[in-house]
Amino acid sequence: MLTMRKSVIAIGCLLTVASLSYAGSDWLKGSTEEQLKKLAELQPGLGTVMIEYGTRFGILYHSAKGGNWDFAAYQLKEMREIQEVGETTRPARAQALKNFESTFLNPLDDAIKAKDWKKFKTAFDAAKDGCNTCHEGQKFGYIKYELPSASPSPISSKP
Repeated sequence: MLTMRKSVIAIGCLLTVASLSYAGSDWLKGSTEEQLKKLAELQPGLGTVMIEYGTRFGILYHSAKGGNWDFAAYQLKEMREIQEVGETTRPARAQALKNFESTFLNPLDDAIKAKDWKKFKTAFDAAKDGCNTCHEGQKFGYIKYELPSASPSPISSKP
């Protein structure tokens, strides 16, 4: 069964194909199958997805540190949705992403729900190390996450 996010992506692609085909687009030619393949090739890779993921990861930390647990919970929810995009568009990486979620995001979620900074900090540090270990294991060891000293968000980290 498709998740809501995956359904929206699929519907968006189909609507895009339909509208571009109808508009007589010059760049999107061929059968519907060929057009879908071309659109699928344009979907973001993990490099693009991970930029947003990393930004939200920093916002998550600073929000929890500032006591804005609701904003931290929102960032975590968005991180899970971003991860679904990566799992869908890059299925070869799906299992690693799912493992990361169960191993590291779930404990962060528990700490956020408990509004427990100490538990959160422990879970965050483990997740940060998990990011870098995963990158190593996926042959992207040159990508090392470092927590920004201030929140990358213009929205207050404090409640």
